[in-house]
Amino acid sequence: MNTQSQQTKVCFLFFVMWLYSLPMFYSVAAQPKEKNTGAINTWAVTATVFKLAGETEVRNVKLNWMQREDANLYKIYRDSNLIGEAKGNTYDDYDLAVGKTFTYYVEAFKDGKKVATAESQQATTFTPSGKGKVYDNLNGKYITTESSNKPGGMKIGNLYFSYKIENTEKTVDGQQLKGWLVTESYSKTGLNGSWSTPRELAFYPNVKMEGNAFRYNPKTGKVVLSSHYEDENGYTAAKIYLAQITPKGKLEVGTMERPLGHDSRDQSLFIDDDNTAYLLSATNTNSDINIYKLDASWTKPVELVNTICKGLHRETPAIIKKDGEYYFFSSKASGWYPSQTMYTSTTDLAGEWTPIREIGNNTTFDAQFNRISKVGTTYGVWSYHWGAQRKYKTPDGNFPRISIAAFNKGYAFMDYYRYLEFNDNYGIIPVQNGKNLTLNVPVTSAVPGAKGVKADCITDGASLDSSTYFQKSSNATIGTPYMFTVDMQKKARISEINLSTRLVNGSEAAYKYTIEGSLDGKSYKMLVDGRTNWQVGFLILNVEDPTAYRYLRLRIYGVVNVHKGNSAMWADGIYEFTALGIPE
Repeated sequence: MNTQSQQTKVCFLFFVMWLYSLPMFYSVAAQPKEKNTGAINTWAVTATVFKLAGETEVRNVKLNWMQREDANLYKIYRDSNLIGEAKGNTYDDYDLAVGKTFTYYVEAFKDGKKVATAESQQATTFTPSGKGKVYDNLNGKYITTESSNKPGGMKIGNLYFSYKIENTEKTVDGQQLKGWLVTESYSKTGLNGSWSTPRELAFYPNVKMEGNAFRYNPKTGKVVLSSHYEDENGYTAAKIYLAQITPKGKLEVGTMERPLGHDSRDQSLFIDDDNTAYLLSATNTNSDINIYKLDASWTKPVELVNTICKGLHRETPAIIKKDGEYYFFSSKASGWYPSQTMYTSTTDLAGEWTPIREIGNNTTFDAQFNRISKVGTTYGVWSYHWGAQRKYKTPDGNFPRISIAAFNKGYAFMDYYRYLEFNDNYGIIPVQNGKNLTLNVPVTSAVPGAKGVKADCITDGASLDSSTYFQKSSNATIGTPYMFTVDMQKKARISEINLSTRLVNGSEAAYKYTIEGSLDGKSYKMLVDGRTNWQVGFLILNVEDPTAYRYLRLRIYGVVNVHKGNSAMWADGIYEFTALGIPE
């Protein structure tokens, strides 16, 4: 079984476990590369409300916007009042009045001249009611327990139903066969311990079924199972499997072939507002994405609506709709290692889509995009950190890393927060592990940067794959370590540090480093010793020291290829250095 097959299998197992764990809210050179492909038709800002760790009120707003090639400074406005400036693509607005709605927009400047004004967006602060489960993005674990046992599964009529598809062994006509078993359980309450014995619906021996998902069709009253279907050996069948299940009844296969004759691998379903279903399918040997309209049963493709992302080799396709705009998300093929998530948007599935754009950061916060779901009034992005599959396993193995996505007139952004609170009445409340102490602060480097890039790019807040990164110039003095000094400009107690570094897929590199703190810029104390680090791309580093510091010093001792163990200084590149905590 190749790595892609293993990955999809593990993804399915996590997806099943995840459904049971979630509250149920829903039935080169170091110079900047091109910021986006193509012109910006609508330039917009997104505004996301969030908590700070330890607070009870949601009274802070994170702003994001697309960086422009024709701008080098951004001015941020709240209710038409200038509140700050930035060089990157993000800004935090803290300690706002609770229960009020604020309007934000951004102006872009080039050498002091205004070149554009972003479409605005509103954000409303509030005090959440009720308690929720808090998820830790560092390790994929909940740090709180549910106040009560909540129903799981799908509620259909007066019963709750749970559907599973598992790779298992079964005796058939006296022969032990391995295959995919589809089962159904039901419950009057949906609570733990109340489920019926699983009932077999179908068994498919000697095949591969990947990207499996169950969706309820309210018009037919049946549950649809979708899958990428392959023969036991190889990936040449490239079929789609679509079947519908009558609750407490039988499973009926609608499609087990190539959709309208096209090869199909990574796939998913999208259900529009009018209940029309569409199949998203990687085709042309995973080079393109086809969008097919399905029949009313959601089990048979009837029309090829569009082909998008031609020649881009995107995986895990997913679409959501927000305020009349469709947003398509996907990941890059990169084995078990992280990759940059990208998206494109449109107002017409059959029409023209925007050029594909980056979202999140250059490594999707050390994960691979998997799915996006509406949770309450919010949108969560589930990406997978495949730590158990790598040569140097990460401590907590494989788990979802969840981001919050925001949208505005075709523009989308998602960001990392250390904690996520799943609230019954609201959705997902992001919780940041302190204020951003390093955003837009001065940085000095002990060595010059390549192509004249200055060290302060590591505190501009921008860490997309195309963002500016600092790479040691070839003219720098030979030898290690090289060092950055970050002046936070005020004393602060630090709770967490994030380090975003460059990745070259296939030659992923780990950074050997230390981080020290100082009050006076002269005497330093070790905060994080990463000289034996083997994690790549995005590091979430706890800081236990309660002392207040003003200066942080990052030393890079080397960059090492994780596959071969040799030096990979050619892959050197620091995108972002972020310290979170409480200023004094």
